Amino acid sequence: MYKYLRVPSERNPNPVAVGSRVTATTSKQVKDYLLCAGCEDRFNNGGEKEVLRWVWNGQRFPLGDRLAVAAPYYPFGNFQLFSGTDVGVDTEKFGYFALSVVWRAAVHQWTLHFGEKTAVLDLGSLQDPIRQYLHGDIDLPAEIAILLTACTDQASVGSFYTPSRMLNIPGTAFGLLTLGVHFSVHVGYDIPPSIRQVCCVRSSRHLIFQRDCERKTVEAFGELIKTSKPARGLE
Repeated sequence: MYKYLRVPSERNPNPVAVGSRVTATTSKQVKDYLLCAGCEDRFNNGGEKEVLRWVWNGQRFPLGDRLAVAAPYYPFGNFQLFSGTDVGVDTEKFGYFALSVVWRAAVHQWTLHFGEKTAVLDLGSLQDPIRQYLHGDIDLPAEIAILLTACTDQASVGSFYTPSRMLNIPGTAFGLLTLGVHFSVHVGYDIPPSIRQVCCVRSSRHLIFQRDCERKTVEAFGELIKTSKPARGLE
């Protein structure tokens, strides 16, 4: 995703990173040594490689393009609902990817672009069952539901951020944005039935939402922007 946001034609081709103290272009990435090569390969084949086929790639947004010519499974209000099965999208791999990123944010504290540290996510008693699922030992735990949304606004299509706790919603959930694809990962024993029914992994039609996500994206960056100082020359 870092590569997709680079603009080779610019004097400084690096993407803009937003931190709580500074906002600047940078070539630094959020990375660390955590897993063995076998597990990294499992994560790559299990979801990462598939998701990267569909997110904004610097020129186009393949998932948005696919949904633009597909018939909605269920249009409603300010969003539309599509069947991943009907449109040819493997939503189970999307769910696997999202859960793998959330799990990594729960078992390790990561260093961000400008030296800040991530907040370690709390998955409670589900942390090890999630590990077992990611390792291929068990099916997706019943206490997990993952919602997959294709965003229609440019702010969300051109951005990504690490997982964080979602506020003002029932139960415990974590949000993650990946260049036009937003994930809501719900965990716990009190997930509302309405959420369970639209899980992209477990629902019978492997559902995909489509909606304008700009408000959610602006809120996610908003708290950082309040205290972040733009680097010189950054528009």
